[in-house]
Order: sequence, then C-alpha cells, then structure tokens
Amino acid sequence: MKCDVLIIGACTAGVYFAKRMAQQGYRVMVADKCGKEEIGKRLSIFHMDEAQMKRFRAPKPVEGEDFVHSFNFSASRSAWGRWEKYHEHTVNVMKLPEYIKRMTEWAKNYGAQFAYKTAFKELILEQGRVVGAKLIHGSKIITVHAGLVVDCSGITAAVRTQLPNGCVCENFSLQQSDKFYVTVKYISFVRPEKVHIRHTISWPYYKVWIAPRETPQGAILGVGANMSYEYGERCLEKFLENIYIPEYTVDKVERGAVPYHRPPYSFVADGFLALGDSACLTKPNNGEGITAAWYLADIAAKEIGKVLWKTKIPTAEDMWKVNVRYQRTQGAAYAELLATMTGAVDCSPRENNYEFRNNLIFKSNLRNQKTDKEQEKKDLIQGLLMGVLQGKMRPRTILKLLHYSSIASKIKHHYLEFPEDIHDYPEWKEQADALWASAGSMADVVYDKKYYLSE
Repeated sequence: MKCDVLIIGACTAGVYFAKRMAQQGYRVMVADKCGKEEIGKRLSIFHMDEAQMKRFRAPKPVEGEDFVHSFNFSASRSAWGRWEKYHEHTVNVMKLPEYIKRMTEWAKNYGAQFAYKTAFKELILEQGRVVGAKLIHGSKIITVHAGLVVDCSGITAAVRTQLPNGCVCENFSLQQSDKFYVTVKYISFVRPEKVHIRHTISWPYYKVWIAPRETPQGAILGVGANMSYEYGERCLEKFLENIYIPEYTVDKVERGAVPYHRPPYSFVADGFLALGDSACLTKPNNGEGITAAWYLADIAAKEIGKVLWKTKIPTAEDMWKVNVRYQRTQGAAYAELLATMTGAVDCSPRENNYEFRNNLIFKSNLRNQKTDKEQEKKDLIQGLLMGVLQGKMRPRTILKLLHYSSIASKIKHHYLEFPEDIHDYPEWKEQADALWASAGSMADVVYDKKYYLSE
C-alpha cells in the first residue's frame, strides 16, 4: 500500500494535519489503534478558545451535538482566595468525542482515508531514512510506503521513539517526572440552587481549577500535578482545606497525562514529522495541547506542502523551515515559560497571595490591553523588593525566581536564533543542552521539597 502521508493517531492533532494535507491534494491515510467510537473518550468535556478555533479555521461545533455552551472570561485566584485576576476571552465548552467525529468528517471531505483498530508496529527504514511503516489490523500486518510518516500517537510517542539514534529528531521517551498527571472530577452540587459555575476559575498555587460542564447543576473539578495522580489528590486535599467549595458528589472521574518536558529541538527527520503530545507540545502554564499542536501543524502543512510534490521522500533539510518558523515563535515563548515555571512554583501561600495582590507574575489579561514590557520588568523587581522589606517575600524565593527567569530569558533568546541552516544545528543543540541542564525541572522542585503540602 502506498500514500503520500501516513499519520499515526486520529485525535485532534492527526485529524487536523490530515485535513490540511488532503486539502492540498495529497493522498493521506490516518491509522489509529482504537475503534472509531473509542476515539477521544479519554475526556468527555473540553474547553477551547473561540479565537483560536477561528485562527486555525477549525469546524464550528453545533448546539445539541458537540457544543455545550460558552463563556466570555475566566479567573484565577490566590492561594488564600482573597485576590482574583480576570482573563477576557470567549471559550467554547464542547464534547470531545463528538467534536473529533466532526473534525474527522471535515478531513474526509477532502479525501483523507481512515483506518481504525489499526495499530502501529514498526518503522520501515532504508539507509536510516523513514520510508513507511508496518501496521497491525487484527492478525494482519499491513505494509504502507509513504513519503512522510507523521507521529500523532500521543504521549507514548510510539513512532518517534523508534527513530534511529543520532537522528536529527530526538527519540527520547518520557519518564515519570516528564509528565503532568491530570484528574478531572465531574461533580454535582448538593444544593444546586445556591451555586452555578458559569466560567473557569483556577487556583495556580494548588494546580486546581473548577469549570462549567454540560449540566448547570454541576461542574468540573480538576487538578494537575507532577509525578503521579496520587500526588495530585494530595494537592486537591490541601486545596479543599483552604478554599471553600459548596458540598458536592462525584459523578465520574477521568484521568490522563500530558507531557511536561521540552519538545524535541527538531520535529522533522528524513521522511518523518512529530506533532501533538508525541512532540511534547503543550502549553506550559495549563497543559492544554490542542491548539498548541495545531500551531506547529499549520506551519508544517504549509512548508511540507511546498516540498512534498517535488521529492518522493523529503529529507530533514527539505523540511527544516518547519523547525525555524516554529522555534523562533511559539517554541521560544513556550521554552521561556517552561523554564520560568521551575522558580515560579517554589513559593509559600503568603508569597503567592502577595504576588496576586500586587500584580506580580499574576495579572489580569483584558482585551485590547497594551503592555509595556520594560515597565513590567521594573515593576516586578520593585514589587519583589518591597515584598522582602515588608516581610511578605523571602529573599531565597526572590533569588530563585530571578535565577530561573534569567535562565529562561537566555533560553528564549537562543531559540530566537534557531539556525536557518541545518549544518549549524549541532552547535546550536550543544548550547541548548547546556541551557536546559541549568534550568532544572519543576518536578524536582515540587516533589523533592514537598511544595506547599508541608506548610
């Protein structure tokens, strides 16, 4: 069997890229190990910024099918719940399995083919180049030769981790400390007439949030944590000791892990592309990965679409501009934020409350609000120093925050200088490795020091 593009994984990243490539006239095949009705069942409800949906021209949800409702702002609150910041944006609350079905039909309309209950077995390599893959459907092995093999298999990165050692796209596997473990509880309030959750509220200190669900009598109560689901439950217990939530019962619980590791420096190799969770593409501040993955998929569809018709199997050099465009934009921004988080989480409830109250780190994000970055930096330093003088901030907390902010800034600028020429990549990579080594891991800070749980 032959095709131009073989995509492993039929969730949001794989289906979006399938549509974009099929739209350009390429023969696209999408394979997924799950049955058609099982796709997207990991989460029942998800939220997506409407502006991002429009940006990527994603299909609109339909009321009564995959659309639940929408809200126009969200809020975040301090560790003691005394201070709140608002974030204006229109968010659609949708049913994930139903929305993936809509996206799938969207891709099929452009000619993409789908094969369910068809698992990835192994790559087909010729002289170190990816030229296809072997799939398993029941007891049958299917050999597919493709110009481009795309890994959208999720956090396991089933395809990327089979790349040969020394390949320009790294083949590392995620370890326990490289994941963020999310537990979502669908709750119903005992006295629903007294409470109605109309928008998302988050408490960054505890990594806890509450959000609307499909019924006004209930809500989604979620927590995310490094290292394990058990540690996340401990975080939630600490949250409930300090923040009042009306009495509720739990209807069901869903769990899932997202990557919390820097993405590969290169998303391409000869005949290969990594997208979505397999490429560790999630937003460092909240773990949401759908639109983060679409950003890279959009770039890749445009750049690879230009070269795939010229060559049977594009090389990493042919597709190098995918890396350049991504790393110099979203890649640089996310890398800076990921590195900053190591220092940002290591604080006490009192310090978190002070940061909220004085608009340090945590700020309201209003539409059309213009910010002066230089003034923000001056205000941050001044506010932190005042916190020390007033006994609200510990000197060690400030030193750690400034230390990691400095490293994060260096990482961002290094990414902004991602090499145009693939031959300059080894030197860039060596410097990037050294920077990330000095950045440390948020998991180490949170777990080894027991974070706020001991306070």
